[in-house]
Amino acid sequence: MQRALLTALTIFFVIACAGPADHFIPGSPGSLAQMTPAQRERAQSELEPFEAGFASLDAALRARDDSLAQRILLRIHARGPRGAALARARAYDRILEGREWVASLGIRLEAKRQLPGDQWIVSALASNIGADDLTLRGAPPSLRMSLIGVSPEGLEQRYSVGTIVESLSRWHLPAGVETAQEVGRFEIPPGEALAVRANFTLEFLPGDVWKGSEVRPAAEIPIARADVIRLADFLPTEPVDPQELARYVREEMIRTAPLLERAVRIPVDQRALALDLLTVSAMALPSGELEKITVALRWLSGRQELGADSRSWRQWLDERARARAQSASEALGEGSALELPDSPTYRR
Repeated sequence: MQRALLTALTIFFVIACAGPADHFIPGSPGSLAQMTPAQRERAQSELEPFEAGFASLDAALRARDDSLAQRILLRIHARGPRGAALARARAYDRILEGREWVASLGIRLEAKRQLPGDQWIVSALASNIGADDLTLRGAPPSLRMSLIGVSPEGLEQRYSVGTIVESLSRWHLPAGVETAQEVGRFEIPPGEALAVRANFTLEFLPGDVWKGSEVRPAAEIPIARADVIRLADFLPTEPVDPQELARYVREEMIRTAPLLERAVRIPVDQRALALDLLTVSAMALPSGELEKITVALRWLSGRQELGADSRSWRQWLDERARARAQSASEALGEGSALELPDSPTYRR
């Protein structure tokens, strides 16, 4: 019988919110529709000579190529736009300035466990490397928490919840410092799980960014994430070297509990290395044996959609290894081969 993995899970959020901002570009279909026929005819005649330039500008902005967009916009201004075309060019000026202001911000999430006990506090931290104070206003970010728990038998349970962070609907960010704001409190007792992983994602909707009395559109504010692990109380707290997981798969009869006891203790920043090292061992396994380690592969990669299908995992691992080898080769400017170091001894 499958047992609940996340029993007694209690979540406390202390959060906050406002409404999204809407940015209106003169000369867009929406603005033209609100004009009288005479105004629309005049605006269209003013826009017509610049349609190709504005189309290229739109494409550059969608591609996040702000440097190209700026060059296109300078050429448009050099041609002396008037009326609706000038208003539209100035609207694009504001968009690019807004992107430049937002680019000076770095936003991250931090989750800290409060000992003793199982309460965790999640905080948003923003650094402003620009020369001027900035304030984000208008659109409150959403905070999403996704949990996955895994039992010693390899049974998984998932849970997800989202809410808006009203306290960040207006966030003042002084220049040259990192500003912290608590966005949530929660508890993650492991229940009967071997380990519970909590992933937090803070995502902003379009809003405004203010510099003194000047305001610009603020879109695509960086998404902030944090990933924390709550291990069962009976597990050792020391991290496991990724090489040890690969050695276990390569040398021993695979059993779920020892496999997962190693996988869940691999540090977050070493999961990619663990997958690199596991690939060699996993690809050498027959399908039945490869299926036994898919629960560890899901934990390390986050690719829950691949399930326990050994063929899908074999394909994914092969494609991942090829892509990483190509990236490494391009970085070195030449072909390279991955050499795996010997694994340390670990027995249980």
